[in-house]
Amino acid sequence: MLAAGLGAAAILPVAAACASGDSGGSPFRSPHVTDQPSARNVKDFGAVGDGKADDTDAFAAAANVGDTPLVLYVPSGQYSLKRFPALSDYATVLGDGADVTLINYDGDDTFISLQRKQRVRFSRLGFYFSGAKATAVRLSNCFRCTFDSVVLRGNHLSENAPKFVEQRGLVLDQNTGGTTVINSDINNFGYGIVTSCIQNYVTASKLTNNHIGVLGTGGDHNAGLALANVEFVSDNDPRTTDRHVVVDGPANDWWLTNVWFEGADTALSIGGPGGGPAQFGLVNCKVAARKVCLDLIHCRQPYLANVQFDPDLDAPPIEIRVDPKGAAEGTAINLISGSFDDVDPKSFPDGWHVIGRGAIHGARFAGTTVAQATQPDADILQVQDRDGTVLAAVLNSGAYLSDRSEGGIVMKDSAGGYWRLSVGTDGAVKTSSLGKQRPHS
Repeated sequence: MLAAGLGAAAILPVAAACASGDSGGSPFRSPHVTDQPSARNVKDFGAVGDGKADDTDAFAAAANVGDTPLVLYVPSGQYSLKRFPALSDYATVLGDGADVTLINYDGDDTFISLQRKQRVRFSRLGFYFSGAKATAVRLSNCFRCTFDSVVLRGNHLSENAPKFVEQRGLVLDQNTGGTTVINSDINNFGYGIVTSCIQNYVTASKLTNNHIGVLGTGGDHNAGLALANVEFVSDNDPRTTDRHVVVDGPANDWWLTNVWFEGADTALSIGGPGGGPAQFGLVNCKVAARKVCLDLIHCRQPYLANVQFDPDLDAPPIEIRVDPKGAAEGTAINLISGSFDDVDPKSFPDGWHVIGRGAIHGARFAGTTVAQATQPDADILQVQDRDGTVLAAVLNSGAYLSDRSEGGIVMKDSAGGYWRLSVGTDGAVKTSSLGKQRPHS
């Protein structure tokens, strides 16, 4: 039904485009290719684009330029292909828009496979994959390739799960680098993006209704990705999306900036028992989930800043779950909660540096530490209990003040014994032995 719906929607713009031609019957040419006389129009090589004819051979003929850089123009229409043609370095494949230039593939193989290619660009195209094990695009040992205003759509839905969970959208492997996905959509796959490579980029794009949105895999300290201004969304059916971002083992750097998450049991699962990223950054993001917003299992250097955690359903999720062994140290700054006043500082291991609204948890200082009063009568430092009662302070003059009569000062003697110094109502100072075990209060 989905395929039929897409087909019906796609045929209408084709008819409109044909009807808009001039009276002499000149073929429509996109304004994006009119200044590129070398562009090869697949319809000039026999492509029909009616959603029924097999246009595989026509695409292959149009793309057959040897090692010459190719500009392949695919005008509006719906094209059925059994395989995508081989492309040369620096090739550009250009359509009239991702919703009007549609390419369908119903097989189970990898549809677009590029190996050792440089700067291949896809723009203004839509692809639909109905084979249960299809891979849309695989880039192996390729560099500086681009997907601009492209839609990759699989067939994974809650109603048919798990039939299509093996479908993959974009696969990056064998040291592929510099790939950019911009203003594009990757929807309805078992795995939206699978990467075992570093230094690739996703920006101004959206991943919708994928079982796993992005998988960083390999376990060889290599996989990494930078995502900026990206949306990960899904419906409320747990069969649709399990996790949006998964890094399954030792990996490289993962940086997420201005990213929105909603519609998954677990939004982000970072690292595994055997290791995780060297760095993981989550900055200016909103993270909602049904069960766990951020599951930080293993990471050498996690950094979280200006993140809001929200529930997807009425019951609040676990906002942050940190494995104290796998992510013993990290930094969290200005995290807020949609379910509570603040993210509980106890969510973080003691080695973390946590800065919240008016509070710092787990701070460590190296070198000379300076505390300075800003008001004439203000304390320089205060020690408070949980309800805010002042227990001790350093006054503006530098004097130490204990506000508990039973508090005082504890000192250790040369033999290892502890003594408390306190004062009576008569002003006399006295000492009390506390034994050799270090006191906690």
